[in-house]
Amino acid sequence: MFPYMALHRLTTLRVGVTKMDDTREWYRQFGLTEEAPGELATRDGGVQLVLEEAPYRGICQIGLGADDPDDLSRIAASLKAAGVAVEHNDTLRFQDPVDNVPYEISVAPRYDADPFVLPSLNTPSEVARHDRPADSILRANPVQPSNLTHMVRGTKDPDASIKFHTEVLGFELSDALGGIGGFMRCGEVHHNLAVQMAEQPFLHHISFECDDVDEVGRGAGHMLELDADSHVWGLGRHAIGSNYFWYLKDPSGNFAEYSSDIDRISSQEAHRPKDWDNKENLYSWGPPVPIEFLAPSDIEEVFAAMAEG
Repeated sequence: MFPYMALHRLTTLRVGVTKMDDTREWYRQFGLTEEAPGELATRDGGVQLVLEEAPYRGICQIGLGADDPDDLSRIAASLKAAGVAVEHNDTLRFQDPVDNVPYEISVAPRYDADPFVLPSLNTPSEVARHDRPADSILRANPVQPSNLTHMVRGTKDPDASIKFHTEVLGFELSDALGGIGGFMRCGEVHHNLAVQMAEQPFLHHISFECDDVDEVGRGAGHMLELDADSHVWGLGRHAIGSNYFWYLKDPSGNFAEYSSDIDRISSQEAHRPKDWDNKENLYSWGPPVPIEFLAPSDIEEVFAAMAEG
């Protein structure tokens, strides 16, 4: 196992889509900037989502960032020691041996976000704002997510997947769902990758971090004005990771989440991962979880297409 965490964030996620033009426009409206056709950038992370035409929706490649070439060499050695074939040039390219998901690890800068001033809040015990509306009411600029903070995907073997990511790639386990899955991080954010039991390594959702919960609500409100049928679940607050959430569905069927106020973890010793009970893990508060979130309406079709290769 690594003596320190060699990785620090998600870089670029390549996602298969079945409706390229509609999906590109949807993510532009979501708040991403299209740098080139199908290449979409967050405010602070550069191009973090690349859309690729595909026969079914899902993961084409997961990108991870390391600080320097020495990190790449250490990870390459770890992969080779585990019997994983790896292409090592300026980047590392390999397939997750549990689910055959393609990965690319590259040297990438850490996020550099401008300071965000928390809005003044009035509470029953302390009034911080007199004679003016809440700061968020006055915001007129379109929502721009800061970064691609995490993704959740299926795995055929949660225990083996967690072991590969933690013991070979250097992730740390933040929290577990006994035998069902786990939430892992490669930086301070509570989870950059979560895996859950599934027939195939399908893409459940990708999550974009916003400055605060008002940006989550404003972003989702804008998307629902464009297409009310894109709503999946929200507004709410998760228990694992603590983040506010609102999930929407893009035109190809992939789920995208606006998120804010996710936990940060300074060390494994300070955090102490918990094995969450399945009944308490989904959310702290919010609307009842919809069936669509638990079992996407197209999932059997996606599983069948993935099984055929």
